[in-house]
Amino acid sequence: MHHDWQDQIHQYCEQMSSPESPFLQAINDFTWKKMINPRMLSGHLQGQLLSSLVSLKQPHCILEIGTFTGYATACLLQNLPKSSEIHSIEADPEIAHKTHTFWSQNNPNHPVQWHIGEALSIIPNLKIHPDFIFVDADKSNYTAYLDLCLPILANGGVILFDNTLWSKRVINETDLQNDKDTQNMHAFNQYLISHDTLQITLMPIRDGLTLVQKLN
Repeated sequence: MHHDWQDQIHQYCEQMSSPESPFLQAINDFTWKKMINPRMLSGHLQGQLLSSLVSLKQPHCILEIGTFTGYATACLLQNLPKSSEIHSIEADPEIAHKTHTFWSQNNPNHPVQWHIGEALSIIPNLKIHPDFIFVDADKSNYTAYLDLCLPILANGGVILFDNTLWSKRVINETDLQNDKDTQNMHAFNQYLISHDTLQITLMPIRDGLTLVQKLN
């Protein structure tokens, strides 16, 4: 019953939020038809939040770690100033090829700079100083991504980490004791709040979305 109630609330929130654009709908359809793990897709509500945050923040440079099919990428683009740049990294070459082909066919004039490979190796060579970072990649490297990105993040900049509630397992004592992935995510969340130069907000949106702001 509790799960049904949560689903109803989620559906109501989606209905009472701005609708997806035709391109976002196309990415959604493409993902469910062509990808093995379509549930990795960023959801409608989360996408709307990303788009709104970009509108409020007006970042000069966005870095996305974990492209997948580019749903979140498209949301980040919606309100991005034309003078700004956006970089998106995908580790899986097969996924990257499918995604880049889809984008070239459906949104050929986009400004996204695609990168294929391991983010931990690519980021130091980009020579960028992003003020907005979205991370939805391999969870075991979240701490490494934070440590790598904080020095290049502009003061006042934000990082968002996805899936930080880990299917609610972070509050399940059995999973905390026996599941390594759950232990890693809980340890990452604890590591985040140990930083006194960061403002942290973990939001119960979808599978957990943590907003990190680097204080001046």
